Amino acid sequence: MVTTIDSLLAKAVDNGVAAGFHAMATHHGEIVYSGGAGTRDGTAPWTEDTIAWLASMTKPIVAVAALQLVERGLIGLDTPTADVLPELAAAQVLEGYDGDVPRLRPARTPVTLRMLLSHTAGAGYAFLSADLARYQRENGIPTSLECKQASIVDSPLVYEPGTDTRYGTGLEWVGLAISRLTGRDLATHLREAVFDPAGMTDTAFGIVDRSRLATMQAGPVTVPFELPAEPEFFSGGGGLYGTPRDYLKFLRTLGDTTDGVRLLSPATLTAARRSQSAVFGRLTSANPATSHDIDLLPGTPVSWSLLGMRNEERTPQGRPIGTVAWAGGANCYFWADPDGATAGVLFTQLVPFADPEVIALFAGIEEAVRA
Repeated sequence: MVTTIDSLLAKAVDNGVAAGFHAMATHHGEIVYSGGAGTRDGTAPWTEDTIAWLASMTKPIVAVAALQLVERGLIGLDTPTADVLPELAAAQVLEGYDGDVPRLRPARTPVTLRMLLSHTAGAGYAFLSADLARYQRENGIPTSLECKQASIVDSPLVYEPGTDTRYGTGLEWVGLAISRLTGRDLATHLREAVFDPAGMTDTAFGIVDRSRLATMQAGPVTVPFELPAEPEFFSGGGGLYGTPRDYLKFLRTLGDTTDGVRLLSPATLTAARRSQSAVFGRLTSANPATSHDIDLLPGTPVSWSLLGMRNEERTPQGRPIGTVAWAGGANCYFWADPDGATAGVLFTQLVPFADPEVIALFAGIEEAVRA
């Protein structure tokens, strides 16, 4: 296995897929692989403590923090969120455009935490919706990368809540709800509720050690990228930086077997891993500079759980049904088996998202771990 994965990573770097990678995997709680290829900044090698932008791999972490509040009775999964998120309750649905005029109407269905966690709440992403991208551009609404609350509160919904499944900014709203329910900012809450208990010392809304930071690539070119150092709004959908080692520590808390670190009860974890949405396939990108079309498991039907994407059939690489998985906008990927048997991550810093060659590399790594 080790030789196989080493070879896969080296070949990907040699073929110019990205400048560097690091992969890690566990089997029944033990680290069975940690290795990389290439460089993180043109000189230094990728390692398990290289710091990278997690992007949407922030989402499962915020989901766990929200489910902790459900366990504490601070919010219900199926209770309307209007009291804690009045801006969301007032949001209108963008149905399209009549010429230059946006067609907006009030939403009819109250949004719940379950909807926000399972991408069924009506919230969208501009890179997946040309109409939303147009609305945000014409109305001067900041992008999510600017880490401003206006990016969500001033944006319309893109469908009626509860009637469809579309990947979107629901976890941004969840992060805001956590802050309001706990009376403290999301960065402080995640540190105390998730990072410290799990031993995630390098994960934060900011760069804890710039000397270990990986640079961003767009194809073969290094491009400047960094989230605001002092964000107005802590992005629950994509604001965290972290390391392969830290993220694997987090994944080990999602299986039924852990090393004594439990962030959620077994009953909550079991319920959270269940399918919560319609089955979907390829997501069509409206902005090729941000993302390719998204199909992380080609040919396999998938849906959303409360923790991330789950596969509804066993995959060719042997992934069991109901495995939690997802990714980040700079082509970082993860999986975590429901029984805790295996978990794995692949890190790089490459845009646009959903690079087919990186997805194929990740599949090869997972297949080798499961062999």
